[in-house]
Amino acid sequence: MILRIGDKVRFLNEVGGGRITSVVSKDVVNVETDDGFEVPTMINNLIVVNAAEVYESGRSRNTIAETKPEPAPEKKIAKPADPWFSDKNQITGKDEPQHLFVLVPDIPSNPTSGNIAMYLVNNCNDTLLFRFTQKTKYNYETVTAGSVSPNSKVHLGLIKPEMIADLPVYCFQWLNFRKRSKELESFRQKEITLSAVKFYKPNSFVISRIFKVPVMAIQLHENPLKAELEKLSERDFQQAVAHKEPKKRESAIVLPDTELVEIDLHIHELLDDFNKLTNTEMLTVQMDKFHQELAKAISSGVKKIVFIHGVGNGTLKNELRRELQRKYSKYTTQDASFREYGYGATMVILRK
Repeated sequence: MILRIGDKVRFLNEVGGGRITSVVSKDVVNVETDDGFEVPTMINNLIVVNAAEVYESGRSRNTIAETKPEPAPEKKIAKPADPWFSDKNQITGKDEPQHLFVLVPDIPSNPTSGNIAMYLVNNCNDTLLFRFTQKTKYNYETVTAGSVSPNSKVHLGLIKPEMIADLPVYCFQWLNFRKRSKELESFRQKEITLSAVKFYKPNSFVISRIFKVPVMAIQLHENPLKAELEKLSERDFQQAVAHKEPKKRESAIVLPDTELVEIDLHIHELLDDFNKLTNTEMLTVQMDKFHQELAKAISSGVKKIVFIHGVGNGTLKNELRRELQRKYSKYTTQDASFREYGYGATMVILRK
């Protein structure tokens, strides 16, 4: 039997009745008798005489009948989202790993006068996990770490003008991978030492398709075949050097009957510390050395003298050739042996 608040009831075991005013429990209700007293009464001791108004489609707002709990809504299982390392930004022809450390100057016409932004460029279809550090005297200090999506880049920090004279060794550790691959890639690392001299050389910064401005780009992930070829070339070079007399850092000792003298004009061969010199100052040091050694060779009866100037941007070579034509035009000048020096040396024949 369902009883509701407001129902008029009579007592089964007693005389009289009243109206249900509240529910005490599932077995007991309060009944207000005809003389105004509220009496707790067992439900099984009551009979309905006149039911109260029914609400909500035949159900009272307050009943003591137990209602069945509504079933919980069915939980929908969400489909897992694509992982962050899914193969996206895929470009045809970029399956070979290629990772670049790129320096982008704020002022391309004069890189050392402004900040230089550092980027890690993941220029292939792999996802890249990386750690970028600075090598100190005692440890490797992490600058930043994270991931780079395929064919995208991440900013690493800034090189300020006052830092260029004393740059740290920059170090990369990385792992590149695809969502699916036939074999596991190796964990790799590389240390990069940036010479301050490079920031002053115009040909160090070239127009980049990615940044649309002149940048300095350093390859991190080298092609294994190319690396092996470079090792072979280096081994051949060392073998060739081993068959020649070792060069001394000091001025060459020239004997009257010397057939050939070599003078290396690379700035690092002439000075131990040149980081604070301008390009003009370094060129002055090199040309002073050229004049000094040429005069010494002429007075000592040397037959031939070779000046090693390197390839670079051609500034030293051009200045050296102008001086030879202007002051020493009576001597024969030519490129030195390509087999020995490539394009990086000039020979002066002082006597036949």
